[in-house]
Amino acid sequence: MTRVWLGLLAAFLIVIAAAKLAYSVTAGSGGEPANAPWSQGKMEFVTWNEGKWTAWIGDGAFELDPQNTDDWSRHSNPSIAYIDWDGETWQAKIEGNEFVLARRGNWTGSVERSEAIRYRDWSGHNQLRTVPDLQR
Repeated sequence: MTRVWLGLLAAFLIVIAAAKLAYSVTAGSGGEPANAPWSQGKMEFVTWNEGKWTAWIGDGAFELDPQNTDDWSRHSNPSIAYIDWDGETWQAKIEGNEFVLARRGNWTGSVERSEAIRYRDWSGHNQLRTVPDLQR
């Protein structure tokens, strides 16, 4: 009977360890983009000049809130300048449920359309947001 209880206890502990391992693998360590429901409604991104801003979409424009309130104030803007996953500089505008993107802000050159912005957050982690994610 003691062997049965020890076997059940060992099986229970193995299940707990496997669940913890599965969670840690799927939760990620910051290397994969975060698109979790609790992080929606805003994006905390880094600008070309290393400024830290929070953005969301209201009335078809980006609503911007700076971390540095000594030099900047909250305002809206039709575009944002951000750094992507590869460290490249981009500008994004909103068009319907998509973003129109210009590498290095070159709007006269080739532009891209995308359903999502792939940007680096304040901690340098890769993040992903869509227009519906950011609408308030």
